[in-house]
Amino acid sequence: MSIESEIRDRVRRGMLFLLVPKAAGAPIRRVMLVGEDLWSDLESPEGDAEWEERIGKLRADLEVFVTEEKIVPRYLFLLYPAGDAVWEIRSVRDRPSLRVLGLFAAKDIFVSTNHARREDLGNWQSREWKAVKRLARAVWRKLFQGYEPIVTTNANEVCSGVADELFYRERS
Repeated sequence: MSIESEIRDRVRRGMLFLLVPKAAGAPIRRVMLVGEDLWSDLESPEGDAEWEERIGKLRADLEVFVTEEKIVPRYLFLLYPAGDAVWEIRSVRDRPSLRVLGLFAAKDIFVSTNHARREDLGNWQSREWKAVKRLARAVWRKLFQGYEPIVTTNANEVCSGVADELFYRERS
């Protein structure tokens, strides 16, 4: 069975959800699959009006991956260490800043696994960052046991239309 067959199965079973742009006629350039927890927030946000507005902006930011021609590193970035293959999408247009973590199943197929408020993560070496990256890998393994995500520091290998910039920075 291929990873694409596995993805179709997870969508059919309600474990992953296909993010479809809300704007009628928007181009579909890439595929974003959304995990259950984030999908729950996107589809039925709970909280005050301010949080609901923030979740709406997060959805619009996620749709950028699906629709926009050019992807830049201030939007999509590979987290350290590169061997974990965990990428983040940064939703920073409004506060709180949010991070959506995920892995690439194939070129132009991003599987979002979990998300966090940036303010809760601390510096890049913090225990909280390590925990959300471990969670991303754990969710991947639960969804796709036996399949590995694409492991690369070359953004062109996972995403079309990337800017000619650095999408990964080695940390020591």
